[in-house]
Amino acid sequence: MLSKKAYFFLIFILVFIFNSININTKEIIIISKINNEIITNVDLENQIKYLLITSNNLKDLNKKDLLELSKNSLIREILKKKEIDKLINIDEKFNLEEKLITQHYKSLGFKNKLEYKNFLQSEEISLEFVKDKLIIEQLWNTLIYEKFKEKVKINENEIKKKIKIYKSQQKKIYEVNVSEILFNNDVSFSEINEFIKNYGFKSAAINFSISDTSSKGGEIGWVNLSNLSPELQKKMYSLKIGDYTKPIKIPSGNLILKINSRREIKDQFDLDKETKKQIIFEQNRQLNSFSLNYYNKLKQNAIINEYK
Repeated sequence: MLSKKAYFFLIFILVFIFNSININTKEIIIISKINNEIITNVDLENQIKYLLITSNNLKDLNKKDLLELSKNSLIREILKKKEIDKLINIDEKFNLEEKLITQHYKSLGFKNKLEYKNFLQSEEISLEFVKDKLIIEQLWNTLIYEKFKEKVKINENEIKKKIKIYKSQQKKIYEVNVSEILFNNDVSFSEINEFIKNYGFKSAAINFSISDTSSKGGEIGWVNLSNLSPELQKKMYSLKIGDYTKPIKIPSGNLILKINSRREIKDQFDLDKETKKQIIFEQNRQLNSFSLNYYNKLKQNAIINEYK
């Protein structure tokens, strides 16, 4: 006859085995195959958790739309990572991890890494899982820069001229915090507009935008109005905080811009400083365009099979 101690030990082992079987017997379903990489239902569930911490508004999406969004974002990651693996030394990523994690938890409003890590654990998301995603996006940007930096064309004199004209025409100089949605012709503005009304601009950018800023909810950041074309300057002046433009036709698609906030630049005007800022802005704009075109080619050449 078993002793009391042996009896409880046996019960513990049986419970452990039962729970292990229960976990391991969860059905794994292949949803998509991208070249030789597969996406399973478990991958989708984990991606949804990640997307939800990026944009809380996404929790209001119906299950079908959330799954579709998750699948499309995973396809982007897989194609980007495959290209990164071919062209960049992944061992260099470890120097980036802490910087990227710090930027990420601060952008979500956490005070420190421990608070952020505890939150991830409560959401059943590992820190390594998040790191991988942040690294892919950063290395993709590095890849695009190295591949296309020689093709970026900057006319410093033209930029200075534009700044001087803008300065002479304005009594006050403003900059705006801007977000964007860049979309193709196969999506209608009415569909995006309805989505924005229901779930917010940030969620719409994640769902519809084909720009690299989609992973950040479309956020571009602070932009001096003199960086923009006269047409866009006019549109920005006519918008109130929180408003967004109707689609603007540009070479890479259709662009919607939203003003998050506006502020007057009160520092003493420095032409060289403003020129450097606008050179960076123009460089990033051109690189984003190269990035989009490069990714679209990767996707066109990929073999993507859907199973569910």
